[in-house]
Amino acid sequence: MRLKFRELSGRFDLVTDAGVDTGAGFFINEGRKFLDRLDENQKSWGTCFRFLDIGKYSVQFPYCRAIKEVWIATTIERRQLEKRNIQDLINGYMLDNPSSRSTGIPEYYSPCITRAIPENQPVNSFESFLGWVDIPSGNAHEYNSVLVNVPVSEKLTVMINGLFYSAELVNDTDENYWSIAHPMLLYMAAMRQIEITNRNTQGVRDWEASIGADVKTLGFDLVEENIAEANQMEG
Repeated sequence: MRLKFRELSGRFDLVTDAGVDTGAGFFINEGRKFLDRLDENQKSWGTCFRFLDIGKYSVQFPYCRAIKEVWIATTIERRQLEKRNIQDLINGYMLDNPSSRSTGIPEYYSPCITRAIPENQPVNSFESFLGWVDIPSGNAHEYNSVLVNVPVSEKLTVMINGLFYSAELVNDTDENYWSIAHPMLLYMAAMRQIEITNRNTQGVRDWEASIGADVKTLGFDLVEENIAEANQMEG
């Protein structure tokens, strides 16, 4: 992808002739995120799997843009958790200290606040407050979390369905949806980011027009998939 970027853009200062990144990777990855957010397509949704160990009531996961569904599974069955806002979950189930809560199988979840103030503090800086820190972690910048209403009584698999960013492209062998299926779109998105840094308003608009035309057709594919086998005669 870097070599194609060098060839099409003529920006030899950002990629060497051997493909070594000297700046292009930043614009490519920022373009990747722009494409991820621009519109929903067949690859916008993803599933992240996590284990929830006995006595625990939260899980963390990276790259998530929006949590849509949370499911839990034992070795024999799975079921969907019902969403509650964080205030209702705390008021209904989490007013007492975690060490005194009864374990069980959760029925509800809520997206959790992961940002602690001041930021970038090590976990041990919260030691005095750990009874009330739901997510004692320094991963707030890149990670999202969900809380469930009770500490679990058995080890569970948690499946988080939602909108996720595509994989970052850093190493020569890294791939993602855009680099494999739509490399031209990824190139255009990277060039849009360059025009932004150049403060070229018209250039940004031109790239957005071209990108939008292609992305729109990807949306058509998603619509076709969603309406497949739909009964048009109902009502």
